Amino acid sequence: MSNQDDQAAIRAADAARFRTTQWSVVLRAGGGHGDEPEARAALEALCQAYWYPLHAYLRRRGCRPEEAQDLTQSFFLHAIDVDLIARARREKGRFRSYLLASLQNFLAKQRRRDHARKRGGGATLIAVDALAAEEKFAAELADLRTPEAQFERSWAFALLERVFTRLGVDYARAGRAALYERLRPYVAGTTGQPGHAALGADLGMSANAVGVAVHRMRQRYGELLREEIAQTVATPEEVESELAHLLKVVAAP
Repeated sequence: MSNQDDQAAIRAADAARFRTTQWSVVLRAGGGHGDEPEARAALEALCQAYWYPLHAYLRRRGCRPEEAQDLTQSFFLHAIDVDLIARARREKGRFRSYLLASLQNFLAKQRRRDHARKRGGGATLIAVDALAAEEKFAAELADLRTPEAQFERSWAFALLERVFTRLGVDYARAGRAALYERLRPYVAGTTGQPGHAALGADLGMSANAVGVAVHRMRQRYGELLREEIAQTVATPEEVESELAHLLKVVAAP
């Protein structure tokens, strides 16, 4: 088989794999109004992933903590009621942009409504740690980002944290949770870490073995990162552009 054939086979395999992941969370969440167990689980995963970015957006717009929490919950309940997720289509662009625009439309309608009835009717879609969310938001108040930029940054860091969570689970299942904790800072780019030789002496590994372990963790991290991004973009080609956008958002001062 020629090199061109090899490359074609790789592209075909990537495309086949992508069809099973692209927008999969979005499309599963949109099926059956969340009534079926699989759709309900997908919807809950979606809400957990986007709850804080939308909450931070509302706080940046001037909502009080309780009001932002209430509106975020109400929006997701509204999304279920009108089957909003099922309306999402790949051709409409990035899912997070669709979700933010939907929230903005929801807020505009809310302002025109009579607010006598308590938002959400006391219903709760997902359990959230409001105190932790507010502490996180307070730590981000030093900048002057727009609400939209705040949403983008919160989305980016929430996605990266999900990747690290999945990576930690991988290592825990392999019985290497302790190694994950020691190597995570090197993958995350945390400054002030000891060199490979010093870490290896602490772990009973050679400096070369530490370097290989960090390299492998970074490779797996990259794979998981692209998998997460692939959930809500339309084509395999968009993964790399979305990744570049995410890194730009994270690097922004």
